[in-house]
Amino acid sequence: MQEEIKSCYIFLDTGDTPQVVAQYALKDSIYNFIYGKSYLDLNNSFELDPINLPFITPNTAYTTAAKDGFGVLADATPDNWGRKLTLTQHTRVPLNQIEWLIAARGNAVGCLVASLSSKAVKTVGKESFVKFSDLQAYLKLSKAVDQHQDPNMISMMTDNYLSKLIHHGSSMGGARPKVVVQHKGIEWIAKFNKSDDLFDNAKVEYASMKMAQALGLNVSNVELEEVEGNPILLVERFDRNCPERKKHYISAHSLMNIRKVRVDDLKMSYMHLSKICSQICHDAISNQLELYKRMVLNVMISNTDDHLKNHGFLMHDMKNHHYSLSPLFDVLPHGSRASYPKEHAIAVGEEGRIGTAQNLLSRCNAFGLTEFQAKEIIKNVRDVLESRDEFFKDAEMSDYQMRQLDHYYNLGN
Repeated sequence: MQEEIKSCYIFLDTGDTPQVVAQYALKDSIYNFIYGKSYLDLNNSFELDPINLPFITPNTAYTTAAKDGFGVLADATPDNWGRKLTLTQHTRVPLNQIEWLIAARGNAVGCLVASLSSKAVKTVGKESFVKFSDLQAYLKLSKAVDQHQDPNMISMMTDNYLSKLIHHGSSMGGARPKVVVQHKGIEWIAKFNKSDDLFDNAKVEYASMKMAQALGLNVSNVELEEVEGNPILLVERFDRNCPERKKHYISAHSLMNIRKVRVDDLKMSYMHLSKICSQICHDAISNQLELYKRMVLNVMISNTDDHLKNHGFLMHDMKNHHYSLSPLFDVLPHGSRASYPKEHAIAVGEEGRIGTAQNLLSRCNAFGLTEFQAKEIIKNVRDVLESRDEFFKDAEMSDYQMRQLDHYYNLGN
């Protein structure tokens, strides 16, 4: 029986020689994180989490309970879909955060990678990247995993395909079936529909991202493809300049570091996110404005899946260590079509998570906006969404599919 791995080294893999950053260990149900002296001595070193893992003194040990782990390191582990894929293998399932970090092999979001050695890291090689021409096979395999087919049947779909799906299906995106694919010389996340989707998610998310672009929001490039009659959404990875260049990423969930919270607690809120923008973003004012526009869009399209893991911060300038909100992702309607007002995953204003225009306006000052400016933003978002059929038609949706979605659009409250 393989012994549980309880210690590793954390590296930055930004495209040059990977740089060892810290030692990470689990002992007596406590995780210990210590920055390496050699890393602290570098001129270009930066804090992996400027709020929860700041530079203090050499040998400063940061600790947290084993059930929690450190958020910025959790971001570098496989997401829910990646973990589901791992469970299909006939190998031991990772037992702790350190083992999940090693299993990710640096292919999760961001530029962090774990190694048992302080001298070298083992990452996923370029030769293992999924080709766009192979998407049909990965679509078939993803359906088998998603529908809980017999693991023995799944393993028969060639070890090579399964191995690639596991290595390249574990980036951001929650529980939705997907795989990272090489297309036009860059990395994209190919997102597949699920059998129990209420509507064509790939087409609707494509249209939603295009609406966000029309509003001037920071959105990744998207393409809509079809493989064997199956719509597939391609979203360009924003944490990669090219396969060899990675950027540092921290989710809002990790930065807030809130373990227990009441439903009505405004700490888990867009307002708190705005405060983080003021703390770590190079251009806080523009990021707070961007965040407010995103919040309004989420309310008006009923994107109630706007939890803290669906917001994040990207070190867009790795040389000068400048953060900004990451490009928008996972934006589309969720929840019941009939109920209004809808409750969001985090608080929108003084009235908590309720998605109404009144609540959107109630704390606009937390984003550096006057009520007049906030009302103008709400009007602009409403104007774009009122022409949503143009975006749906661009996604080749039928009239029936478009009318299915009308109940989600909260434009009058």
